[in-house]
Amino acid sequence: MSSSHPMLLPFLLLWCLALPGGHTFFPNFWSKFLSFTWGSYTHQDLTEEAVLNVTLQILLDNKHPTRPPLRWEDFEDFYSHTNWVELGNTDIHPDLATLGRDISSLAGASDQTCTDCTVSCQNNIVAAIQKRHLLTSGYYGETPEKPQGKCSHGGPFDYSKELSAKGGINKDTAMPMFSPHHFLHKQAAQLALKASINFLMELRREVTDNIMLRLLGVSAFPALSFVLDTTGSMGEEITSARLQSRLIIQRQSDTLLQPDYYILVPFHDPGFGPVHKTSDPNEFLKILDSLQALGGGDEPEMCLSALQLALINTPPHSEIFVFTDASSKDAHLRSSVEALIQEKKIKVSFLITEDPSRTTVKRSKREVLSPDRFDLYTDLASTSGGQVVFTTNSDIREASEIIIDSAHFDVITLLYKQSSEKGAPRNIFLVDEFMYNVTLFINGDVNRFQIFDPKGNKQNGRQASHGKFTRVFLQDPLKVGNWSIYMETTGPHSIRVQGRSSLDFLYYFGTPVNGSHPGLYQLNNQPVTGVPAVLVVDVIGLPESANFSHVTLTPVHGKTRMLELESTNEGLLVAQVGEIPIGEFSLGVSGTDGKGHRVKREAPQNLRSAKCMLEMSCPVPLTPENSQIMSVKITNHGSSHYYCVTMNGSPYNIFNHFTKTRVQMNSSDSQVLNINISVPNSVEPGAVMTLMVAAEECDSNIPACFAHLSLVVAEKVKVSPAHNPPECPQPSYFGSCPESLLPSLCKYHQWSAYLLVLDADGIKLIEILNGSGVSSHGPDGTYEYVNFTSNCCTPQAELLLTNYRDVVWHCFFQVPTAGIQTSSGQLYYLLTLTLVPIMIFVLLYFLRNNRNHNGEERPQNQAEGIPLT
Repeated sequence: MSSSHPMLLPFLLLWCLALPGGHTFFPNFWSKFLSFTWGSYTHQDLTEEAVLNVTLQILLDNKHPTRPPLRWEDFEDFYSHTNWVELGNTDIHPDLATLGRDISSLAGASDQTCTDCTVSCQNNIVAAIQKRHLLTSGYYGETPEKPQGKCSHGGPFDYSKELSAKGGINKDTAMPMFSPHHFLHKQAAQLALKASINFLMELRREVTDNIMLRLLGVSAFPALSFVLDTTGSMGEEITSARLQSRLIIQRQSDTLLQPDYYILVPFHDPGFGPVHKTSDPNEFLKILDSLQALGGGDEPEMCLSALQLALINTPPHSEIFVFTDASSKDAHLRSSVEALIQEKKIKVSFLITEDPSRTTVKRSKREVLSPDRFDLYTDLASTSGGQVVFTTNSDIREASEIIIDSAHFDVITLLYKQSSEKGAPRNIFLVDEFMYNVTLFINGDVNRFQIFDPKGNKQNGRQASHGKFTRVFLQDPLKVGNWSIYMETTGPHSIRVQGRSSLDFLYYFGTPVNGSHPGLYQLNNQPVTGVPAVLVVDVIGLPESANFSHVTLTPVHGKTRMLELESTNEGLLVAQVGEIPIGEFSLGVSGTDGKGHRVKREAPQNLRSAKCMLEMSCPVPLTPENSQIMSVKITNHGSSHYYCVTMNGSPYNIFNHFTKTRVQMNSSDSQVLNINISVPNSVEPGAVMTLMVAAEECDSNIPACFAHLSLVVAEKVKVSPAHNPPECPQPSYFGSCPESLLPSLCKYHQWSAYLLVLDADGIKLIEILNGSGVSSHGPDGTYEYVNFTSNCCTPQAELLLTNYRDVVWHCFFQVPTAGIQTSSGQLYYLLTLTLVPIMIFVLLYFLRNNRNHNGEERPQNQAEGIPLT
């Protein structure tokens, strides 16, 4: 590792611990707070240790990373929710998460697996299951309904634990109140940790270290991302983007500090895109070299459409640089752009080769331009923590050096102010002992400025001016305390101060939830007003002698709120926020260093709260041509009113005939919209579709709530042509659904289907393609049995069966209505009920007549002199 980065390794290792939003084994520290299970291992504990174990091995060779948002709940839950540990196993399952292998020896649908127990459930798994070494797990909740004799998950939030067999088998915590098998929690946690490490090590053998770190979400430089105006007047800007890209690539070539992705989205008049995204720096340079500044027309242009596409494709915690000389004609996308900036915590900086005070310009129509036409860009830069640099074609190369200045993993924003007023403003920024390489960016109509250190001494630093843009580099070491900058301004201007430091923080808002895994539900998209909130802060690089003790929430229009930060055993900090501020606000944390000097850090992006919350889900994989249903849940935390809901997709709009809908909602109401979507047949498998939804009050200007969901287009399932797939025989049905059944009652009526498949290869996997329920399969002599159980809310279902030759085929089920027998199993059942009594009656009649016939013959035998015995 280069000596120029002495703090990189410890900083990145500490950042590896920042895993916001982990959810239970219990979910995270909040679960422990709720349940007082401080001796328990959470999913966050296990994931952190597993990721660090593997990441450290990579770092010993390469010296790198930052922050993995990795989650392994389903993988780790195997050891907590099944009876693998109870079976006496002391090692991990050899086939779990192993390509080409399936988990076998499963308890059947008809096997009783548990007996009744209360609280601490010792030996409640049926002895026959243990003796046969069969795997089972526990039911949870009301759906699907637990069959009699099956195990439950258990715990205070599990409804099924009250049904036979009562109790449960989960080992999520070390507390009897939450985990009936609490006494095996430590063993389950140790196996889960070992399995996680083993899985990561196997994965590492298959990929390069750079790819592995990217999969873990570990990156010092997530992306170098450009949005480029390619109209005829933008030749110098394109050349500058090429130059800065080459400098970054050369500086960080063959190190783990090179960008994970290189992203470019061009736009012009009247189009935008496509997005170019690659991990190969040489390929990116070829794309840049192929760009030509041609054509174009009058202002405005499609800048926000291109920026939105870049935001969708750029990893979180990155910075996007926009080069343009024109205003935006798609300002209606502002809300969605701001929402993406806030969710992904991305900075957006604009380099504008146009004087903002000029009111006319000679383009093709000599149109009159508004002096405030770039205010939208200024607002977006301010909200995102980026900056706007107004420059000229002759100065753009020097001005674009801000890209190099920002291309570090440890850049901290100390101050950002922008104004259109003239005057003599004085701004203050705090420098602490952890700060170095402090740089000031002064832009706009500034006649002169003066900088003073905490002692009142004037500091000039090293200055580089290009037109109205000046950079000032302060010399290290810097005096600790409040620094001041005085400016004399005559018009629009901005001041930005940034430095580099290993001390920073990550954060998220959450709200407490109950359920099988009580914990803190992370509000991913945006803070929600009207919901009790908790702020979780993860500090990076803080020495033991220093501390962060308070958090500040500062509305754009309102008073600052200061809240106390409380420590947890996990090293995280939490603050009880209560009501989140309405509208736009900033967030910062503060404390002291080891010498008692004040230390503070500000979040780069401003936050904007909403009065509603959107949740999107699409349970079935997207495939070309097939129509799917996507659910959008809207929850209103404000007063009663109408919401206008809009949706769009990128890069294709896959919402069938849906543009906008109006939804009436009362306070605290929730509604679910089921939207039909379909992917064009021309879309290749592996393509990423981003679906976006926004809801805003129809009759007000209050900011909308926003959510987006990225889905990978899956390949169509094709039957292998090399082998004819086995056919699905006619199933036997047990149970039926009444013809007229209220939707609210359908879950109380159960049905099941059973079929025998003749397949010499054996069934490896069953997937439920349509419908919901529980499936099982296993050997039955020369056949394989398949059993599917559901309720009348799912009257039909489609299963996809895969055998060990990877041949796939479909089986369809249609539950019979009450009183109608449609299957061979039911017919056999009816014939048995009717024919057996008839056959018994005929047999008895025959025996009786035979007895009577023998009685009539005996006198005749005596007359013939045959002796009677």
